[in-house]
Amino acid sequence: MPLLRPWLAACCLLLAGLAPAAEREFTILHTNDWQSRLLGFGPNNEYSPATVNDDDTVGGVARLATLVQARRAAAGEQAVLLLDGGDFSMGTLFHTVSREIGGELRLLSELGYDAATLGNHEFDFRPAGLAAMITAAQRVAGPSLVPLLASNLQFDPARHEDDSLQAHAEAGRILPYKLIDKGGIRFGLFGLLGDNAVAVSPMIKPLTFADPVDTARAMVRKLRAEGAEVIILLSHMGIVQQPDGSWRGEEVELVEQVPGIDIVVGGHSHTALAQPLLVNGRTPVMQAGSEIQYLGELRMRLDAGGKPHVLEYRLNPLNDQIPGDQAITAEVEGFKRVVEARMLAPKGYRFDQPLAKVDRSLTREFDDPVLGNLVTDALRHAAASDIAFTGNGTLRDNLVQGRGGVQSVSDLFRLAPLGIGEFDDVPGYPLLKVYVTGRELKNILEVLLVAYQMRDSASYYPRVSGLRFAYNPYRAPLDRVSRIELGDAEQGYRALDLSDERLYSIGATSYVGSFTWLIGDLSKGLLQVQPKDAQGRPLADLRPAIIDADPAKPGVQEYKEWQGLLDHIRSLADLDGDGLADIPTHGAAAELRMLREPSLSPAALYRYAGIMQWGASVALLAALLLIIGLVRRKWPRSGGRLEPA
Repeated sequence: MPLLRPWLAACCLLLAGLAPAAEREFTILHTNDWQSRLLGFGPNNEYSPATVNDDDTVGGVARLATLVQARRAAAGEQAVLLLDGGDFSMGTLFHTVSREIGGELRLLSELGYDAATLGNHEFDFRPAGLAAMITAAQRVAGPSLVPLLASNLQFDPARHEDDSLQAHAEAGRILPYKLIDKGGIRFGLFGLLGDNAVAVSPMIKPLTFADPVDTARAMVRKLRAEGAEVIILLSHMGIVQQPDGSWRGEEVELVEQVPGIDIVVGGHSHTALAQPLLVNGRTPVMQAGSEIQYLGELRMRLDAGGKPHVLEYRLNPLNDQIPGDQAITAEVEGFKRVVEARMLAPKGYRFDQPLAKVDRSLTREFDDPVLGNLVTDALRHAAASDIAFTGNGTLRDNLVQGRGGVQSVSDLFRLAPLGIGEFDDVPGYPLLKVYVTGRELKNILEVLLVAYQMRDSASYYPRVSGLRFAYNPYRAPLDRVSRIELGDAEQGYRALDLSDERLYSIGATSYVGSFTWLIGDLSKGLLQVQPKDAQGRPLADLRPAIIDADPAKPGVQEYKEWQGLLDHIRSLADLDGDGLADIPTHGAAAELRMLREPSLSPAALYRYAGIMQWGASVALLAALLLIIGLVRRKWPRSGGRLEPA
């Protein structure tokens, strides 16, 4: 009888393998684009995670921790994965110390994320900066550090700037893919950074990224070969809604081209999808908005044949009905103290310091110019320049009034949080000042205008201070600016004389200002701008144009955009005597500084006209004369009548 036992056991195993597989269910919890938004979405001084039903803010990582725990408990014995679609860093004061403490990665690890992918903003402090974040988080989290998936990431063997990040990949902290066994299901995960995300990452070099479609195909084959039953893509690529209401974008198009992907946890476009997009009728593509406002929750079933089916989806809002986890709240408070000591105190500010009031919420919408005017006025004030430029995409947050309208230092920082120094490697874009002629000023406006119109992107919408201008859409591209007036609404405006050779100073961040050196390339050589110093000497690159806030000290003391904004807002008038500056929202503060003025009048068509407009007019006239000539040849006059030839 003992000899029969092994034989009977083998038979049982064989029969079990031949039997139909039972249906299995699992849950995917997901977020994307944290953007370091560890506190609530709204004025920070109104965020109260310790209590419920007493504020209007949404979000906050402490509330997220509580909700994740609750949704895991609700799933019972089912497999639950918690995943993130990238851009967990950059956007608030917390990211300014990410390299020192790795705060965002530590929190992802403590909340039990099974994996996250890398977004474009993870590279804003260059590859070495991301490596420092991982190092700092790993010191605290140890082996529980969240796995980072980057399947199409490529290191440059000839360069050393990415060596510290490559060391983390070699140590297994950055992976091309990961297999996870939970609830009797083998999940295969991989991560991709999309083409657009790479294109908007100026600090990403010398890293490169392989083609996402080719990489995805290889990953699907690899994961299936290693037994993955469910393949999940963590994607930082984005989706875009079309005018007809349909959805396109890199995430949708990739799934259409790559069979075998079962689920996409997306990011980059900050889209809050109430229901997943079912691509090819079967693959759910999901995004949960941004900045920890929502937790996405997907319930799925694997049928007996191993095919996944969507059972239910919900986008859980994070609001004041959810109490915040006390341990996470305490940890975030500790991060605030580090920020204050390292970043703010040396500049005379505190994290929670009330600085100003606003009587309504200010947005980045084109028909709400107050916020754009405020930021560009601050740039012009900080740079002591005639003119200041920025783009709508560099305004990183709305200013939410909340219940009381009080804006703290940490709220206002979110308006201009990005960048890193040219000389000091400190967070924040430094300010620069260059000088151009009036004709070059028009050329800059032309390129800003055509970039916005051709790319059809809100990010490129020009924001200006120290001037207002109009454009005529009936004119030739790169020659549409029909009116430029220098000055401001309070002191008055005067028309720009293009024949005047005087120089005008432009204040901008290093990021926006760098484009003045690229006008010739961007316009295919049709327009030229040569940035100069105050004496009119050409500047070969932007570094000599960086403003030195304290020339008495050795080196260049960079004046950061965020500090210039805070200094400007603090200087605004306190109209009601409460000790806080009052941000103006009406009158001159709300003027439109870029005007669309379609007109066929000769003045509007040819004022400030250059070679493109005159050339287009000559070409049009020649075409009309040619048409008339052809008509006359085909229909010669005979007795005052046109007759066929």
